[in-house]
Amino acid sequence: MKILVLHAHTANRGDEAAVKAMVDEILEAKPNANITICINGNTFYPNMPEQVKQIGRMPKLHSKMALLEFYLFYLTGTKFAISKECKEFRTELLEADLVLHAPGGPSIGDIYSKVEKLYLYRLNLARQLKIPYMFYAPSMGPFNSGKNDDLRKKVISGADKVVVRDPISKQYLNQYLPNVQVEQHLDSALQHDVEIQKYDDIYNSYAALKEFIRIHPKCLGITVTDLAWHPTHGKTKLQTLIPEVFQKFVDEKIAEGYGIVYIPQLYGANDDTTLMNQFMRQKHTFMVEANKPEYDAYFQQYVIGKLYAVVGMRYHSNIFSAKMGTPFVSVSYEQKMKGFMEKIGLDEYCIPIDELTLECLEDTFNKMCNNYPAYKEKLKEKHLQMKKDSHRTTEDALAILEKKHVKKNKKQSKNCIEPSRNVP
Repeated sequence: MKILVLHAHTANRGDEAAVKAMVDEILEAKPNANITICINGNTFYPNMPEQVKQIGRMPKLHSKMALLEFYLFYLTGTKFAISKECKEFRTELLEADLVLHAPGGPSIGDIYSKVEKLYLYRLNLARQLKIPYMFYAPSMGPFNSGKNDDLRKKVISGADKVVVRDPISKQYLNQYLPNVQVEQHLDSALQHDVEIQKYDDIYNSYAALKEFIRIHPKCLGITVTDLAWHPTHGKTKLQTLIPEVFQKFVDEKIAEGYGIVYIPQLYGANDDTTLMNQFMRQKHTFMVEANKPEYDAYFQQYVIGKLYAVVGMRYHSNIFSAKMGTPFVSVSYEQKMKGFMEKIGLDEYCIPIDELTLECLEDTFNKMCNNYPAYKEKLKEKHLQMKKDSHRTTEDALAILEKKHVKKNKKQSKNCIEPSRNVP
């Protein structure tokens, strides 16, 4: 059994968490499965199981020559391949029993339409080659621009299964392609528990972080981005507003006695630490190291489980909080966060990015604190159901593989010539 995972974004602890949980749950059900991850980025995921292979992005670079080779590769149905990356991708694709579009942000849809075609081309190759493929609980949409419409519709309609992770994405798809069956399950990262004993040991060896949390009775986790990279929100007043709001908010919380733990989820070429370094204060702030392999996505979840609360702009820092039972306030800049909060009945603690002000953030945080025991209890009550709902996407993927296996066996039996019997 061979699975190829496409569009797995790296140097990002959030996408890493979703992909790792998916991989761990598939391997728990099918220990002999071979999984290849074609990454979208410049680094590989750390600490992956030995039967998981990682290969570089295809095309490797967005240079004119690399893109030209990819387009020829696509137009010839994988026959044209010169580079090592292209040949390796072809081998993995042609050997795959199932192709998965990785759990992640809305890369299919209007928000990232400038780069969307590359995602669609890769998936369309699977469609044209009649290789089963599935959308494994990403966010998707909206679909209002008319860009890439023909290819989008072919690719989405041709999938063996379309699963999204939030109800707003499902609504977008239902309006866009009403005849396509779309299911909505929760984010992939929720389905696989953190190995507490393993991360106890890592935490205990991270002396500076452990001591910081020990001496601060209440630690508040923070993730923040100014959205300068975002196709819609970049180059707007938000690049000034967000730092101003968070700077004042953090200073207030420090004055109230909180310890501030910054949890950078992006590292590498694009990182969260550059912005969050602006908010560092002597003694009362701590930055979790972003790029050490041992401080991976599961470790971040473990750390969040030790905090009093989280204020998160990064989507997966809030998913981690929900998973670990830590109350949180979210700031939503795409439908993925708003949809999740609506789904679990906590949307009163979600601030739309266009409503972000210091007063709004303070009021929402204070509401969370005033309802803290009830909030924490609600997360505890929802834990098992969130885990089961997340795991349903893995069940869907395994069902496709089982169906293919049955079909393959029937075909082999049909082609098998029964030997003649000489009856005396």
